Amino acid sequence: MIISTATNVAEARKLADCGADAVIAQGWEAGGHRGSHVPSGPGDGVGTMALVPQIVDAVKLPIIAAGGIADGRGIAAAFALGASGVQIGTGFLSCDEAGTDAPRRALIRSATDTDTMVTDAFSGRAARAKRTRYALEMEESRTPLPDFPQMYALTAPLGDADHARLDFAFHLYGQAAALNRELPAGELMHALVAEAKGIFDTLSASSA
Repeated sequence: MIISTATNVAEARKLADCGADAVIAQGWEAGGHRGSHVPSGPGDGVGTMALVPQIVDAVKLPIIAAGGIADGRGIAAAFALGASGVQIGTGFLSCDEAGTDAPRRALIRSATDTDTMVTDAFSGRAARAKRTRYALEMEESRTPLPDFPQMYALTAPLGDADHARLDFAFHLYGQAAALNRELPAGELMHALVAEAKGIFDTLSASSA
């Protein structure tokens, strides 16, 4: 089975034409590197709520919604938009099984909806990460950067520095990190399913 990521409708159509079995519609809210087929700029993206229904309409494949989904409400919303499933990344970073180190776990514990940004200043490709002094100053200067992944070699010392230097380190997570729960992965899965089912049941009852 071939499943690949699209960050816009054109990419989804290309995947369908090339024989993909399903498409992950990755919204702008998602943490980490963009799943775009060609390098995209830090300011270039479509949000999940706008992206999913357009891709659902554009291709006749199962669509998996990703980006900004961290609880049952997000899951229910994705299905309402026509998705056949969801992909959650940041939501599992607070699980023990993720192996997230203590400094990054603390960052996520205190996360807000506005403390990430999309930047290419660490790797040479756009990625959503913690808003830091380094990322902000690099964005302001817009100095031409080496291509991915060469840029990693230049910024590697920032990651090797003491974790307390949060103004310079590369911390990847999405816009919904404030919704994270510190649970074992299995318990989190059960909670997500139960929350989504509760919303579906409520909506079904109210429309009866």
